[in-house]
Amino acid sequence: MPFIVWTNRMRVDVKLLDNDHKKQVLLVNELHEGLVTGRAKLALERIFEELVRHTRIHIAHEEQIFAETAYPNAAVHIQEHDRMIERAEYLYARFKSGSRLSGYLVVINQLEDWLFSHIQGADQRYIAHLKAKGIDSILAAWNVPTGVALQRMAFEVRAGSAGLAFEAWNGAS
Repeated sequence: MPFIVWTNRMRVDVKLLDNDHKKQVLLVNELHEGLVTGRAKLALERIFEELVRHTRIHIAHEEQIFAETAYPNAAVHIQEHDRMIERAEYLYARFKSGSRLSGYLVVINQLEDWLFSHIQGADQRYIAHLKAKGIDSILAAWNVPTGVALQRMAFEVRAGSAGLAFEAWNGAS
């Protein structure tokens, strides 16, 4: 049984964002499974790196959506994103410096708490706004299918700032 089970309570009803969240859950589960089955630490660090990288991508998605829908609480949510990245990087550093399974499992439990509290807290507060603004039409205008892989998008996340640049390319290289 997976460490974190995806439930409908975690949905935000925006397919792109739900897929991002599912990927985060998948990565935390993969990290947990790797720990309990004794995978090499370097392999586990790579999974954790992917979790941090994907979290940045997810944040880019959310913040672009906030900009396009004029989400009134964007500034507060973006501050929470900044804290999320700091927390993820702190947990990653703690994971890398650890050497005992018990310490790793504490980090995994903190990751679970971090993910649940954000999805079931701050993310739930934007659902009504996005639906009222016609988020499905906005995403369709990006010309990027909401259920398709992220490789069709290019992102630039400026480290240390809330500013994000987003470019959806239409299959051109």
